[in-house]
Amino acid sequence: MCQKTSTKNQENMSNQAGTQQQNQEAPSIPSVGFGTFNSFQDHEKVYDAVKFAIKEGYRLIDCAPLYGNEKEVGQAIRECIEEGIVSREDLFVMSKLWNTEHDPQDVEPACRNTLDALGLDYLDLYMMHWPVQMTKDSKLVSSDDGGEFKFEIVHSGDREKLAKTYNAMENLVYKGLTKNLGVSNFSTRQLGDLLTDCHIKPIANEVEIHPLLQQPRLFHYCQERGIKVIGYSPLGKIGYRQAGTPCLLEIPEITSIAEETGKSPSQVVLAWAIQRGGCVIPKSLTPHRIISNFQSQGDFLSPQQMDTINSLDQGFRFVRVPYYDFPDDPMDLSLTQPKSIEGDIDDSNVYRNSFYRPGRALESNIIIESGAIRNLKDRALEYVPEECHGSKCYLIVDSIVDELYGDQVLNGFNAAGIETYKVIVPADAVDESGNPSAERHKTLQVFGDCCDQILESGISKKSCLISLGGGVVNNLAGFLASSLYRGIALVHITTTMMGMTDAAIDFKQAVNHHLGKNLLGAYYPATNIIIDPEVLKSLSERHILNGISEALKHALAQSREMTEAIVNPLHEDIHAALSDPKYLEMVCRECIDHKVPTLIHYQDSDFNEMVPQYGHAIAHAIEHLSFHSGKDVCPLLHGEAVAIGMCVTAEVALCLGICDKNAVDEHYKYISQAGLPIFVPEGLSLDAIQEKLCYDKHYVKKPSMGLLEEIGHMHCQEDGSYAVEVDNHIIRAALEANFSRRDNSPQTKDLYTLDTVSPVSSAVNFEELKKNAYNASSTGCPCPAVDGGKNQGAMFAV
Repeated sequence: MCQKTSTKNQENMSNQAGTQQQNQEAPSIPSVGFGTFNSFQDHEKVYDAVKFAIKEGYRLIDCAPLYGNEKEVGQAIRECIEEGIVSREDLFVMSKLWNTEHDPQDVEPACRNTLDALGLDYLDLYMMHWPVQMTKDSKLVSSDDGGEFKFEIVHSGDREKLAKTYNAMENLVYKGLTKNLGVSNFSTRQLGDLLTDCHIKPIANEVEIHPLLQQPRLFHYCQERGIKVIGYSPLGKIGYRQAGTPCLLEIPEITSIAEETGKSPSQVVLAWAIQRGGCVIPKSLTPHRIISNFQSQGDFLSPQQMDTINSLDQGFRFVRVPYYDFPDDPMDLSLTQPKSIEGDIDDSNVYRNSFYRPGRALESNIIIESGAIRNLKDRALEYVPEECHGSKCYLIVDSIVDELYGDQVLNGFNAAGIETYKVIVPADAVDESGNPSAERHKTLQVFGDCCDQILESGISKKSCLISLGGGVVNNLAGFLASSLYRGIALVHITTTMMGMTDAAIDFKQAVNHHLGKNLLGAYYPATNIIIDPEVLKSLSERHILNGISEALKHALAQSREMTEAIVNPLHEDIHAALSDPKYLEMVCRECIDHKVPTLIHYQDSDFNEMVPQYGHAIAHAIEHLSFHSGKDVCPLLHGEAVAIGMCVTAEVALCLGICDKNAVDEHYKYISQAGLPIFVPEGLSLDAIQEKLCYDKHYVKKPSMGLLEEIGHMHCQEDGSYAVEVDNHIIRAALEANFSRRDNSPQTKDLYTLDTVSPVSSAVNFEELKKNAYNASSTGCPCPAVDGGKNQGAMFAV
């Protein structure tokens, strides 16, 4: 028998482990591992299989004392090391603490027993096998049907006792017996408790994962916290399925994709788990299957094929045990669609992504390229569809953007050989909010004038309309393109942060009617949406933040990691961040990556409407009222209203018991740290806001909105719907809570003080404000800074 192998000095490893922090970067875990559970039988065959697997490239080996074969597994590992096939440092060996060893005094002896059986000095990962403790005399009595046990439960899922067991496991890291810790079969609730109670964060959660049990909520929860999901039984039960149990490898959708890709059904199933970001540990004793499973790596599944497999979730468990019934995990109705779809970045740092509507002729490509306008002569032929290169094209631009970029863009297209003419839309240099805007001119009258000018100049079915500007021009040009000749090509070149994060990234094209905004329009795709971050230097900081608010909306609803990526630089130095093109491009990319799935899967779930509309029910009401409530209220930009709306919507979730107070506090913290308003302005009454809510497009008998359980996770109701109908008295209570926070805020700043607020102290210098504030007298807006702040309305918390 081979002897225990020596590797790194244990004392050095112990010193390193002692410095491990809860937020440390997790080690890389191989995507495909080798499972060693074999129904408690044929241990010598497992030895052969492990040795063969390591020779074929497997580096992750999953063990457990329960399996009864750690001695044989260890022998195979040591022989491979001694034969020079692999070094110990190349391997990632993990094992588990069995349920009878949860008493803190039993944890270290149990780990040492595993190391002795394996003949190794340390483990790469030691996991708590189940959130269950059994009495010491509990044991396996039969290997039939996957195992029969004689057991007595001490506790099941008790937070305090699980924390004590895990704390004892942490000492194993300090002593150098294992490099990392993890858990197995833990729910989101149990993980949340453990993350609060532990000192060393678990790096993995091993659970049953496959297309019929996708556990999307648990999966995304782990992903966002840097916890790797390791999927056991990734192919279901192949060896001992009960009658009527489904076979993953015979599902028609799986076999069809296998034919399309030239892969086996098992490779398709494993690749699905790997491509979504997980790790799999299939088991087999058959050499050709061991090889086949390892060859499931490589992103060979298309987004459409991933979507097809995502649709198969039934919440079906192959693995059922008598000592734990998964009480926290009823059928998970969370989304199976990806939370984000990352764009591709080429060698020239050009970002590309796309969105489409399955089954319909709707598809748009997104290109983020710094210097796109500056280099238009060389890039125009890619931006405009090829079939339009020989036809008349029209550039739709408002009068303000025209002064900045109109001639430059027009000349760029013509220099590239694309015959292009300019159509100028009216715009106001200053609107009620003190900002330039073309919103007042997004009307049928202007639409008709543009139609007249274009038709009189002449077009063909192969003409293309190119919008140059913000959301107003993008929308107007889109509606024009959908109407002229019943549809001609459309390209957006968006020049505002709002357009880059929201307005241009959609199929919706519309103009306003005197009865309301965007009441006339169409779903119509722009072939290409061009984003040039260089143009943002022409925007005010307030307008850039206005667009960042829409990105933050997606972040709060979909990803804590994205939330912090957006907020932290703003909180550290808001002026530096808002002038940093790399930061602004990152915000655009992250927003698009997270918005694209909601557009592609729009018809699959109302989640895909509730996320883009998060906070908007309240926002639309206060935005409108801020423009029509008299001189005591400063008008809000759309993104500013959305920021406030998200805070109030978090209060709604708290009132309904959907989230806790910490989630609400985090809304206020993140949004205020981003430099955005968080409080409803003084001067807007509860009654006026509630009355205006009746006109929201999601209002039927009562307001309907998406609500967050926590940052990054939207609440799903038992019927699978994400749209929560909210009684008016709850809305009122939420608004009152926001008002109370506002009135008790020790220090506030108003919308017009951004340029004079120190990013370090956030102290407001009112003398400077009087010099630098927007021209209140010319806009009719009673800028709070001008009158010493008495009307500032406490919209921002510092």
